[in-house]
Amino acid sequence: MRPDLPNSQQPKSDNDCILPSGAAREPPLDEEKLRDERLLGLLHFHFEGCAVPQHWLKYLAVWSIAFATSFGSSYAQPIVAERDVLQICEAFSRKAPERMPAIVQPEAAKNFVGRYARFSDRLRGCLSASEREREPNSVTFLIQNTQYESYWKFLTDSNSVQWISIERFRPVTLADDEPWRAPFDVIAAPIRPTIKPGGTKIDPDTQGGAIQDSRIDTRIVEFFYATNRKQSDAPPDVEGHPQPAFTSDGPPVYSLNGWTAVSGYTGERNPDLSVGIVRVRVPEGHHIGNIELPPSLKLFGFELRRDTLDPTKHFTIRSIEKTDEAKWIRTLASTKKKKALVFVHGFNTKFRDAVFRAAQITWDLQFRGTTVLFSWPSRGDIADYLYDKESALASRTAFLRVIDDLYKAGYDNIDVIAHSMGNLIAVEALSNSAATRSPTAIAQLIMVAPDVDRDMFVQDISGVAKVTKGLTLYASKNDKALQLSKRIAGGIPRAGDVPDAGPVVLPGLWTIDVSLIGDELFGLNHNTFATTRNVLNDLAILLMEGKPPPRLVEIRGFPEPPQKAAYFRYIP
Repeated sequence: MRPDLPNSQQPKSDNDCILPSGAAREPPLDEEKLRDERLLGLLHFHFEGCAVPQHWLKYLAVWSIAFATSFGSSYAQPIVAERDVLQICEAFSRKAPERMPAIVQPEAAKNFVGRYARFSDRLRGCLSASEREREPNSVTFLIQNTQYESYWKFLTDSNSVQWISIERFRPVTLADDEPWRAPFDVIAAPIRPTIKPGGTKIDPDTQGGAIQDSRIDTRIVEFFYATNRKQSDAPPDVEGHPQPAFTSDGPPVYSLNGWTAVSGYTGERNPDLSVGIVRVRVPEGHHIGNIELPPSLKLFGFELRRDTLDPTKHFTIRSIEKTDEAKWIRTLASTKKKKALVFVHGFNTKFRDAVFRAAQITWDLQFRGTTVLFSWPSRGDIADYLYDKESALASRTAFLRVIDDLYKAGYDNIDVIAHSMGNLIAVEALSNSAATRSPTAIAQLIMVAPDVDRDMFVQDISGVAKVTKGLTLYASKNDKALQLSKRIAGGIPRAGDVPDAGPVVLPGLWTIDVSLIGDELFGLNHNTFATTRNVLNDLAILLMEGKPPPRLVEIRGFPEPPQKAAYFRYIP
């Protein structure tokens, strides 16, 4: 009822309305015929207490949409379609922002590819894209790739894509039970690496983080480390430059699930033991026995120039992540392996050099067990020989602690390779342990050019024999590092040397003279690739089968038959 109108002019029903004189009356509004998802909110409209004519509503809807488009109204919809998303996905997998469709702003394409570049290999094979969520100025698609699925979010205006982000991703499995992960949580997110050859497969429920998913890069070697060095204060170089977990007055901290990324360790001593996992990429052009690093120019011991690091040509560390010892032991146990190889480096060795050597040995030996690097505080300088020697002596307890941790993790076959001064740690630690009520035992102790006083070695080795299943000595009269050690030690003969009278020969000790292999046995960057391959083959057979020498035709007994061989020689 309209109180301002006489009864004769009152509308006759709710569907009637006041019309200009002579105007034809429209039939009642049929909302069922006009129910459209995009216009429903506009067409369901009443004016002056009565329904607006249908043709008026159409004009009003068209005008409203035009107004919204022109002024960025909330009714503006993102313009990204499925075909666009698939084209964007293909361009991303090729790391080619220039191949993206025209609707993507060039700067947005470049930023997207740059930010997520390390994920492009995983997200290859763009199979499908389906819209999952649409908001006023954004749209989210679920993208199916060959091995992964992921959610991508596109921020748009009315004409173009302004920003692209990967919200989360996960591997595709038959059980569909893999957890979703944010892209940059991969620093410390669990993965299941498939490392070929060498390396360790680690259970994702207990493993630490990963800078690079080893499933898509088969040249990554992953192994454990334990060190009594001090941690470096330098910030870790983390791929992708994600946001740190937290910051303080010091460097940023990248941590997740109990694993923390670190840059490395110094040559200074630490009274406690640090443990973790390290990942190293072996270059495509790797030669057995060598560690390929960028060439450098040095003068009087000072580095004047070093070439740029190229991962396809040089060994590169992909990540170093530490955790607490209890979690480390659980992770060791999760590998479901019972055989471990502990590598103890020599003097004049920085932490990164020790990591590279452990990776090279694991790769070249095709070792299928679990590798553990024990890195003690060497300053990595020839002038610090005495400091290194004292550090080695102070590291014996830490070394035995690592062996005990392996036993706690369920390993029943533990071999040790000790090089140069690393033998001072292994030999004395095991010898002292043999005299205790609960000695620490291992399988094979392999001593490479041991930088140990010859007389002390002879005295200690009988005790070591009680706690080992096999003892092997690789000796050389030409090893440069050993000859340097001998001079610094005042000319006192070293256990790894081969004087004119011959190498150390003792009951229960397999001695192999490898003088003809070259002048840097296990030293960095030596060039005797072909001959080193044979010695590594000998090591591999020893570790796999525990067989006594001779294991290769190139290793022969001396003196020759018919006399009884006292030791063995490598004859190329």
